[in-house]
Amino acid sequence: MGRTIASITQTWQEEEAALNRFKRALRKNDQVLLDELLVLSRLHLAEASYASNLYPLDMYLIAILLEVYKQLKAIQHELYDPDQHKDRARLKEEDIFLKLITNYLETSGEQVQKDASESEKEELPVAEPADERSYTSFEDAP
Repeated sequence: MGRTIASITQTWQEEEAALNRFKRALRKNDQVLLDELLVLSRLHLAEASYASNLYPLDMYLIAILLEVYKQLKAIQHELYDPDQHKDRARLKEEDIFLKLITNYLETSGEQVQKDASESEKEELPVAEPADERSYTSFEDAP
């Protein structure tokens, strides 16, 4: 006995063939995007077989929307994760702390420079390094 209704995979292949003229009319980068959307629709072919009351193209569009919506929700979850907000607050506190330290070091550095300018009058002997090395040029090397 033969089937009275084409399988969902056969129907999908027919729909994809019907979109080929439209796809060829698109720009190259849009063609790539359309191919990606069609791949997204293939992810739900098995589930689409249970929706025999819908037109095939409608089911494929719903499958594409479902996948795009899942990606959107994943991105939203990454952006608005409450634990991530705690990390951002901690980073903000660390940033404030680092700014305070930087300001303190800059002001204390100015104080050290003032002290150094006053002590320049008293010159201290500079210690020579104990181990003096001499280097030869590359051409003179053995």
